[in-house]
Amino acid sequence: MDEPGVHLMANHGYCSQELVNLFLMGYAAQNVFNNTIDLDGKILKGTREQRDIGFLTLYEYYKVYEVGSYLKNPSAGIWVICSESHYSVLFSKAGTSCNPHSVSQLYYYDSLGNQDSLYHLTVSPDSGIESRDDDPPLELCIRTLWRDASVDWNGADPLL
Repeated sequence: MDEPGVHLMANHGYCSQELVNLFLMGYAAQNVFNNTIDLDGKILKGTREQRDIGFLTLYEYYKVYEVGSYLKNPSAGIWVICSESHYSVLFSKAGTSCNPHSVSQLYYYDSLGNQDSLYHLTVSPDSGIESRDDDPPLELCIRTLWRDASVDWNGADPLL
């Protein structure tokens, strides 16, 4: 970990970003940007290389922080999603990275949602859809990678 005194478990029993990064990257970096940033002489460490499993978060939509391209573009086409105070998963059944400039067929699973089946989503980038705060949180997370994308829930009701 980058700082002494940092814990893997955060307040209220939530896992910290360091714990999520430990699972995703094999080391407990505090940040999700690429490489390092020099902030007035203090070196902040992020992701060192592209990973198999990526990370998208609602916090990026709200401009709390920015996820770097290494975690946004995982080689296996699987993303851990941090939204609404818990984690879920978005993935491509192709098992390969997705091009953020072409239509992608994705699947979503949230263990807290008591789902009987996966949600099938069709993401069409550059559709001119501007995000609004009242859009489903998953769509806001998706648009941090697929800019201005439309998200078709393929007949399912969007998760709000």
